[in-house]
Amino acid sequence: MEFFKNYFRNLLTRKSKLSLALDLIIVLLAIFIMVPQTRKSAIALVLRPTVFIYQPSLLKQPIPLFTTSLDWHLRTLNGDTCTLADFIGKPTIINYWASWCSPCLAEMRQFRSLYADYGDKVNFLFITNEKRTDVAKFVKKKNLNLPVYLPIKRYPEQLSTNTLPVTFLIDAEGNILMRKSGMAQWNGQKMRTILDAMLTKTENDNEN
Repeated sequence: MEFFKNYFRNLLTRKSKLSLALDLIIVLLAIFIMVPQTRKSAIALVLRPTVFIYQPSLLKQPIPLFTTSLDWHLRTLNGDTCTLADFIGKPTIINYWASWCSPCLAEMRQFRSLYADYGDKVNFLFITNEKRTDVAKFVKKKNLNLPVYLPIKRYPEQLSTNTLPVTFLIDAEGNILMRKSGMAQWNGQKMRTILDAMLTKTENDNEN
């Protein structure tokens, strides 16, 4: 017992306050990751500072949406129904996510900031396959003021995926301009420049 007392006393003496604080943070994160109830949030917290590494990029060629894709039916948490065609006319961001997906949660703050500035000019569709009651509880708990949708029909082949998160960017004419698998820096200057250019084009097309 005396050995351990001396060991930790020497450890505290040798280490700086900053180093000890970092060690404490690492230990706490490790504990949170080991506990099932806090694991996904702890992992998301660790991943969040790394999103800037992953930058979204446009496809080399736009891909027009099929009629079958535009007929995809969705439902809001309030029970209202719509199709993807209802959103044509404005740029649209579609994000597939889940409350149990740590990378999804890690990039969610990026989307919240982007939505705060572009929510009145760009359609945002945050789509999850989870049960409506579970999603509603999660949204309320996290105070998630984002437009969440549940798919009524199967995902269209053009917009299908086996991974999460996945994000699509569709222009006002219904062309897929971007498909990004994995988390990314959605609130960065690159994405904002892309959206601003799309909005300018849409405005010019409407005037002509």
